[in-house]
Amino acid sequence: MKNYKEHLRSISTIKKLNEKRSKVLRASAIFPCFTNKDLDTRILFLGYWMLKKNLPYIKFSYKLRDKMGKILKEKTQILTETKSYSISIKQLLLNTLKDNFFGSIELEFFSKNDLIFPFPACVISLDYKQGSSFVHTVGRVYNNSEDEKNNSKFKVPEAGFDILPNKNFYPFISFVNGKRKLLNQKLQVKIINFKNQSFTKLINLKNIKPYETKFISLMDSNQKQFLEGQKGTAIIKHNLSGFYPRFLSGNCNDTQNKFSITHSYYDTKQIKEFSINEDKKKFHDATLTVPIFKNKFLTEISLYPIYCSTKFDLGIEFFSPEGKKIYSKNKFIRLKRNDVNFINLNNQIKNIHLKKIKEKYCLAKINFSGKPFPSRLKFGLNIKAKNNPNALASNVCFNAQLVNKNNLSKKTRFCWTPLLNKKNSSFIIYNTSFLKKTFRPANIMMNVWREQDKKSISKNLKLNDNGSYFFDLNKNKKIKNFLKNRSGWVTFKSDNPFIQGYYLESSKQGNVGADHFF
Repeated sequence: MKNYKEHLRSISTIKKLNEKRSKVLRASAIFPCFTNKDLDTRILFLGYWMLKKNLPYIKFSYKLRDKMGKILKEKTQILTETKSYSISIKQLLLNTLKDNFFGSIELEFFSKNDLIFPFPACVISLDYKQGSSFVHTVGRVYNNSEDEKNNSKFKVPEAGFDILPNKNFYPFISFVNGKRKLLNQKLQVKIINFKNQSFTKLINLKNIKPYETKFISLMDSNQKQFLEGQKGTAIIKHNLSGFYPRFLSGNCNDTQNKFSITHSYYDTKQIKEFSINEDKKKFHDATLTVPIFKNKFLTEISLYPIYCSTKFDLGIEFFSPEGKKIYSKNKFIRLKRNDVNFINLNNQIKNIHLKKIKEKYCLAKINFSGKPFPSRLKFGLNIKAKNNPNALASNVCFNAQLVNKNNLSKKTRFCWTPLLNKKNSSFIIYNTSFLKKTFRPANIMMNVWREQDKKSISKNLKLNDNGSYFFDLNKNKKIKNFLKNRSGWVTFKSDNPFIQGYYLESSKQGNVGADHFF
């Protein structure tokens, strides 16, 4: 991993910060793929380069490989349109698939212009009969030796995902190797339960071939008894190289036809990088914002033992969609460095306050403070069915919004999100900042894009400070008909730099997939 200052420099468009940074002319993603009679893997992306960077075209290629790295299918094309793109692994393997498939797909995007980000905005969606689970770009093969050197200055474990107690579900990680063979690879896996007790196991991967895909189950049925019927987490120490070692992680059932996926994140306990809040009267050290639903779903936050600070305090505020504060509590938890916490936010607000809200949701804005304060703060957002404890929940890996005075001078923001359009697709967009008082409303141009062509549907939104907007695709017949049973994307151009959001896919059975906006 890079140190935090180098990370900011590498993604900055400000000349002072990025003058020493090499141009990024290749952005890539590599995903493990799974298919069987009940499961398909889809890759989704938008031709956002034409909108965000005004590129006339971008060169795109994919390579579908089997488990051992052999290329089965490949294609190269020039993309010239802002539209929605979708790749079904089942469709690529049509008439050749004999049984279950496990392998990988690598996506590459090439440009003569600087792409800034070596990670493209792609989504992997595992679609099963009773729902979908998805996550944005996970791993990638490094562009060159300089790229690998810059991203390997610190060797840290991967962590930051939930282990479910659900019967017949098991935690896993999966990744795809890079260009070179790796020898004598071992993983040291630390399993942690809700009591913050732990045990460690060693997994011997031996030698890994170039572009080989690995699927590693982290616990067996006997070891799951250690969880005592509650959720846990894991920290994985490794010595992998040649590719960006972020794992596709989560939980799957024993027949591998139902998944809940996310991605891993750095264990930063040993990396002493801290942020500075120069005006604690005016700014929170950091904030994160999540939706709280009145009836259908519960919202839970996972806090993992991966932070470099010894402790910090959390305060909480609740806002109506119009941005009106309806409840607040300055300190509702003190996080200790080495503890795992799963916080049910619905329990933090009394029913009487939720009854005052006409909409089906409100916002929970969580405010962090500590001395010193870590530069990297990742959490899990778990949205789950209220009336079905056995249904699969989301486990979104997302970052707190750290205080950064430079953001106050930004004039605009562009963000985007997919609409899977499989069961019940929705999203929530909100306007919150790290300021303790208000900033300003957000005027937003929203556009919906489809797969068939470059046509789009536009809509104007206005969000008050701390306000939000919930979109339900099944209740918007015009946009539903426009997509014609296929996936789409939504873009947002705002005159406010603080808009963010989440998108969801839920099913009648209560299974929920979710992720944050790009």
